[in-house]
Amino acid sequence: FLALFTTPGGKDYFLFRTGKYDFENEINSIRRSIKLFSGTIAGFYDTGGDSEGLNMFPAEKLIKRRIFMDIDNNKNAGKILAIDRDRSDVREIRIIDPTHAIAVVDESWFNQYQDYKTRKSLSGNIANIITVRYFMKKLWGRWIVIEYEVFDRKDKMPPAHMEMIIRW
Repeated sequence: FLALFTTPGGKDYFLFRTGKYDFENEINSIRRSIKLFSGTIAGFYDTGGDSEGLNMFPAEKLIKRRIFMDIDNNKNAGKILAIDRDRSDVREIRIIDPTHAIAVVDESWFNQYQDYKTRKSLSGNIANIITVRYFMKKLWGRWIVIEYEVFDRKDKMPPAHMEMIIRW
């Protein structure tokens, strides 16, 4: 019994298993992390890769790397992707255990490719209506995105692969 409270996260697992876990607080924390994730990713793209805010960006390192590689590829092609989130509606948040969760969010974005130097439009505004499944992990007291899957809103989402979240 003592091990529950001396093991990192032991108290949270105990509260989770005994029904005393503060689900409402954790769900609100997950919502805030997803909002911060979306806002920060838009900032990274809009600025052409300015890394201000990188430390507060609630994402696993490989996701950060993937985003900045994409931004760099756009830069090398002489363009920048300006993105703007129109709306974001959380459809579902499922807390698997005190350190793992899955969130499904309907998102609407407007994207526009622009010339990197002049910022002149290369594509016009393109509506991007998607559903995103976020795989979340609680690390260092905050929820971060460890992976995500993007689906067209019209598509039926396949079941979540639990190994996607548990392997972390």
